Amino acid sequence: MQTFNKPNIVQKSLTDSYTQKCPAGRTIGTISPSGVVRKGADVENIIAIDNGALRFQPLVKPGWGKQGIAYGPYTRTNGLAFAALLLNGHNTSQAERIESLGKRLHRWLIGGETQKPLNRFHSWLKSPQKWWMGRRLWWWICSSPEFRKYFPLSKLDENLAVGWFPQEVPQNPRSEGNGFIVHATGTENGELWTRVGNNLLSCVKGLQNIQTYYIVILREKGAAYYAASVPNAHGLGNYPNMRPLAIDAFNDDPTVYAAIYQSVLGQIGFRIDTRVYGAQITEIPALATWYGTAQAADSLMGTGMLDTATTQPGGNWQLWQGNYQRSSKGSFPTQADSLAVLNCEAASGLVHLLVETQGQTTEISLLWRVCDRNNYWSFQASGHKCRLRLRQNGKWQTLAVSDLWSLQPNAINSLQISDQGEQFSLYLNGKLVFNKPFTDSRLQTATGIGIGATQANHNIYFRTLEAHARTIPIPEELNLGSPWIPQSREVLITEDFAGSTLDLAGKTTTTGNKVWHKQIGEGMIELTGDGSAKVRGDAKNPNPGCTAYTLAWDNPEFAEIEVQIIPPGTRRGQGEKGRGGLIFWQDTNNYIIVNNWLDDVYGGASISSFFHLNGFEELYDAVWTNVGDRVKWGVPHQLRMAFDGINYTIYVNDEPVLYRAITDVYPDIAPLAINRVGIVANWEWGNDTGSIFNNFVARCQ
Repeated sequence: MQTFNKPNIVQKSLTDSYTQKCPAGRTIGTISPSGVVRKGADVENIIAIDNGALRFQPLVKPGWGKQGIAYGPYTRTNGLAFAALLLNGHNTSQAERIESLGKRLHRWLIGGETQKPLNRFHSWLKSPQKWWMGRRLWWWICSSPEFRKYFPLSKLDENLAVGWFPQEVPQNPRSEGNGFIVHATGTENGELWTRVGNNLLSCVKGLQNIQTYYIVILREKGAAYYAASVPNAHGLGNYPNMRPLAIDAFNDDPTVYAAIYQSVLGQIGFRIDTRVYGAQITEIPALATWYGTAQAADSLMGTGMLDTATTQPGGNWQLWQGNYQRSSKGSFPTQADSLAVLNCEAASGLVHLLVETQGQTTEISLLWRVCDRNNYWSFQASGHKCRLRLRQNGKWQTLAVSDLWSLQPNAINSLQISDQGEQFSLYLNGKLVFNKPFTDSRLQTATGIGIGATQANHNIYFRTLEAHARTIPIPEELNLGSPWIPQSREVLITEDFAGSTLDLAGKTTTTGNKVWHKQIGEGMIELTGDGSAKVRGDAKNPNPGCTAYTLAWDNPEFAEIEVQIIPPGTRRGQGEKGRGGLIFWQDTNNYIIVNNWLDDVYGGASISSFFHLNGFEELYDAVWTNVGDRVKWGVPHQLRMAFDGINYTIYVNDEPVLYRAITDVYPDIAPLAINRVGIVANWEWGNDTGSIFNNFVARCQ
């Protein structure tokens, strides 16, 4: 008879801070500061620790189960929580073929075309960046189409998994455990999924490349998912608060491991590492209930009528019409048009309900944003269809209806509403109903939730209703410290670009008494005469290569600069290219450029950062994020970047879209001194055709 060894259960809490440096390939098996062994997988021997963070490097041969760190095993219980603060290298990382090796090497050799190839090669030989070239070349060979016969490559669009899994090395996190999955979407960058039952629920689309808290709090059945990041991050809570994203009420693996796994990193052959700053595993007594952080919850089980018991937590039910009978399976409607409401302390950001069906499946409703009897929203589902309806001032309006989603018969159905105030999404059994979120702020401050049923039905049961506030403080037990949040206060320089039509060089700034200097390039940025500066160029005669204008900066340890940019053209198909951006300059050999990228050849836009360090720019070390429609032809956007010599965050219209530390790319780099700042028309697989700059501002701390 075959026997199995039972894993030794880890009882103690764990905090892993990755403060002790560890070379690549030697991390798995080391001991965390809490005395727990770091388990996991490192098939290609590339996991390292440096500069206070765990480092995952790109796999040459992508796939799940090859690279990750795990802790455990633990016994599933209410309130057992796992938190990780990390920066995914690129949320739209994919395993895919690149261009031919010859074309790739040719582009690598000529770079951004600012140097002659032989001079560039000599600069590379002198630079410390060359240390990674051997592995990079092998990666390119394995990804090139001419070698597909020798190196098969499976298509992979899911790149990161964080959460609880039944195995130390999960072979496919898409189909096991309670975890977050990051899915590559291309133009929209990343999409954040959570496992709900056997489905993957889409929580956040357009996930940007910034530092993020991922928090999964287990229950005896299922888990609650939360996330947080820096202020104004799309779809995430503002640290130190977290946003509840989803509830799973089904998974019941009794033994679990907390783990972070990477299947693929980078896109089209670019090198981008993932950084993990800390991990925390602990039981939280205050959350050791089936409803966790809910502000109102009711199991809806028991005896008697619905309104005879106080909810846990929350107040008492208000029966507006009809009635419900509690039972061991849940509450069922005893009369037609039954409607019951709970009032919460604050507007709910996540509402979850289970509905068990037996026999005839009649229509039910999950209510939220309830103000009063005449004003509320209703998510309605039956065995045939789903509807979204709004009751406002006593009148009904149907906003969406479809028979593509419906309650499953003889099953336990999960209904969820995720509501950020300006936008909300509806889910049935882990699937996004109507295939889209809804942007609608009506009744967004209303605090009530409720349940409804159109018919009396003793064979349909409402169970485990819970409502969570839109943001919740991160529990003290899970606080791993703040993401990098720059604080700038004092404006030192402004430029309104007023003046006659002239080259920008030589102009004194509007305030700050600094003089513009042409730093790089053969092109020109010139005043337009109407309060703007424009890159000289058009679709037929683009700007020739990288062109940068800078100002002297007197605070070498920090600068935050911003400018409004209007990309050239008015629509796709005109041959216009946007490459406008900002530059932070130490000296001729060391500077960083960040620019937008807008081009006919791709369906979206991106924000890119390039590093010219020690006299050499490694083109394929560029770090970028896809920003969808945040950047458009002919439409102004505000581009801002804060930089302290190592860390930088880039914002589009005050939304953070890209964070990086230079040490994430080059571990041994020293901080740059910021001696000059300015604006740029960069080369990035094409040249700018006439971007316009307005209202330049530079701030210090």
